[in-house]
Amino acid sequence: MRRNLRSLVPLALLAFTAACVPAGMMRWGWDRFSDTYASNGERIYFTATSERGTVIRPATGFRSGGMMMGRLSCASCHGPDGRGGRHVMHMDVMEAPDIRWRVLASGEHGGHGGGEEHADEHGEAEAYDEEAFARAVREGISPGGRQLSAEMPRWQISDEDLKDLIEFLKTLP
Repeated sequence: MRRNLRSLVPLALLAFTAACVPAGMMRWGWDRFSDTYASNGERIYFTATSERGTVIRPATGFRSGGMMMGRLSCASCHGPDGRGGRHVMHMDVMEAPDIRWRVLASGEHGGHGGGEEHADEHGEAEAYDEEAFARAVREGISPGGRQLSAEMPRWQISDEDLKDLIEFLKTLP
């Protein structure tokens, strides 16, 4: 009897994982095929796809060179709420900054890699405006002209989609 129960444990774990992973991914907004996004900016943030039918691709960046389950999005690193934090991707520890708009605009975001690259010559944090954010997303350059960490992809994104993404970031509490 015990032997039969032991053989069922791996099977039960497999069934539990199969049942929970898709629900967990949907809960975090990583369901790439969902049409339940409140805005195009939200869709871009969670899926790296636009309602205009375009895929927003990383041009460069992310020093490990890999993709998280095939595609990166803002939420892959910065989380579903934009607050970022420390996590492991491809066996590499990464610190993603808080990218909620009110934090970016205040300069309290901490930047990629601990914040030094987002400080001016006096050690003050650099605040983002829409133009500086566009440059950071597309070119990996901070508001003060410093190179962002290689962990930050440089994205190929249209002006319209970038504007929609910024509008979504402004809705995050």
